[in-house]
Amino acid sequence: MSLSARLALVVSLLCTSSVHQESAMEAITRGRSLKWQMRNQAPFRREAARMGAVHSFRVGVGVGTLEQSAQCVLRAGELLRAGGFGEAAIEEFVRGAGLGSSTWSLRCALTAGKMLTAAGRPAEACRILQRVSGQGVPSRFSESARVQRGVALWELGRTDSAVATWRAVAEDGVTPRARLDAFERWGQRLLDDGDLEGAAGVLHLCRVSLSGASLEWTERGNELRALLQNSRLASAIRRGVRLRHGTGE
Repeated sequence: MSLSARLALVVSLLCTSSVHQESAMEAITRGRSLKWQMRNQAPFRREAARMGAVHSFRVGVGVGTLEQSAQCVLRAGELLRAGGFGEAAIEEFVRGAGLGSSTWSLRCALTAGKMLTAAGRPAEACRILQRVSGQGVPSRFSESARVQRGVALWELGRTDSAVATWRAVAEDGVTPRARLDAFERWGQRLLDDGDLEGAAGVLHLCRVSLSGASLEWTERGNELRALLQNSRLASAIRRGVRLRHGTGE
């Protein structure tokens, strides 16, 4: 039996074993402690601690508030994803997305959408990302979800809808990070279609639109400056210019 199969069996056994009833906060605290124990451990001990932490977080689901349950599900899913258990992680995140409308459940829905798209299940991704919308959802979540939904729409072959979604976030959004992602995806699609000038125009609009936020002396401003300086779209445009003029890569 392979290592991954053995670990999957351990997860199954842990999840079905009987444990004493404990509060959500106790489960969260114990899960955090086991997660901390993963540091600097030999592979087997690290994975044993991982699965123990996953189990602890799962114990906390349904014994506290919806917000606490969503937190537990998110943490369990993160551990499973980091351990290479992609399908199990997706199941956790999908479950967490249905647990109310807290920050934790919104994060579950966003992560589930990204993983479902990467796993070749864009239709499911579109459906779950729809949950990250509506009144009361912070723009940093709703706009990131719209950008990711554009990716899923693209994978579904709905290219016009995907580009329209990215363009709307880029031009009208309020979250700099999501707007930057949207600008880059919009520009890259133009570049893929051979429209070098159009892509360059999108890059210029991006820099002008985000110049104010990028000048902030805050953590967000620092991150945005770094991302703009290392723009993937700018690099792709430079390669396109070199190829057009026959100078190679």
